[in-house]
Amino acid sequence: MIGKRRLAAAMAATTMATALPWRGPARAADAESSVVFAGYGGTLEQFLRDKIVPEFKKATGIDMKLVIGTALSNYAKVVATRSTPEIDVYWSNELTHAAGKQQGLYAPLDTAVVTNLSDVIDIARDPDNIGVASYLLATGIEYNTKALAGAGIPPPRSWNDLWNPKLKGKVALYSFDIAYSQDLVAIMTRLAGGKETDIGPGIKKIRSLRDSGNLTMFATTPAELDNMMVQAQAWVTVNGSTRAFILKDHGAPIDFVFPDEGAGFFTNYLDPVKNAPHPKAAQILINFLLGPDIQLAIAENTVAAPINRKVTLPPDLIAKVPHGDELMKKMIHIDRVVMNRDLDNWAEQWNREIQTGH
Repeated sequence: MIGKRRLAAAMAATTMATALPWRGPARAADAESSVVFAGYGGTLEQFLRDKIVPEFKKATGIDMKLVIGTALSNYAKVVATRSTPEIDVYWSNELTHAAGKQQGLYAPLDTAVVTNLSDVIDIARDPDNIGVASYLLATGIEYNTKALAGAGIPPPRSWNDLWNPKLKGKVALYSFDIAYSQDLVAIMTRLAGGKETDIGPGIKKIRSLRDSGNLTMFATTPAELDNMMVQAQAWVTVNGSTRAFILKDHGAPIDFVFPDEGAGFFTNYLDPVKNAPHPKAAQILINFLLGPDIQLAIAENTVAAPINRKVTLPPDLIAKVPHGDELMKKMIHIDRVVMNRDLDNWAEQWNREIQTGH
């Protein structure tokens, strides 16, 4: 189960939101002529509509219908409709992927259809063949290059650089509801020699960042954090690599570093929903998304590392995405099963000790 209170809130919001434009299984006549994909909004939605939907239709003749939401709100829809699923493929995050597997919400991949799976790198494959990573990202340190240069502060290279005394009042983090702060707790725990079963060391470390006076700002949405960083209200934060590099590519004085101790491993999974109305089309869509041409397009449009080993990274992406044996070996993998089980408790500790603690 994902955090009970978070799932309940997401399901309540889903109930109040506009319903999907169809209910239950499709008519027999068009049972496999369409596929329903639950994905993300913003720039990812635009990419899906402009590139993926028309290319998939051209390649397969299948209409791709989108359900747009967050990972948690879409997960709530999958849970709420599990007896009569309406979504065929759910673009999960690592936490909802683990939670859905535990609840038996996803179907295994059909290797006879998902033939591109043989070209997927090992780190991106699910050990039980339930879903597959769509790309690879990293959780690391984002910083405002102009602000740091103006203050004579060198670019950060280590997680410990967040505690640089020259950054007093200039570090921001997401509130705990955003996945990157959840991951930061686990990362700090791991670096302190602990495990996700006891996050005390990580909470203590992040509290010391607040107590130092460096950490003074919390953002409740990615857009809010983007604004803090671009406007130089905050100079340094913890964020996903793709978010930082998209800002940089749009001309903002922003850069990102994969910390020397290791960046956090982060990905989103393509999960076929069990008993979905279009099971074959779901498998065909996943295979399409794993193909080298589409993987390259995903990499270029989301600033993420492709998971198909046949893809050659363009030169402008090499420094922006996690790749190469050395970097991959150092990446910090989080025990999502334990995180999922204890997330409400993690939130309580965060709120008590860090964001609202005294």
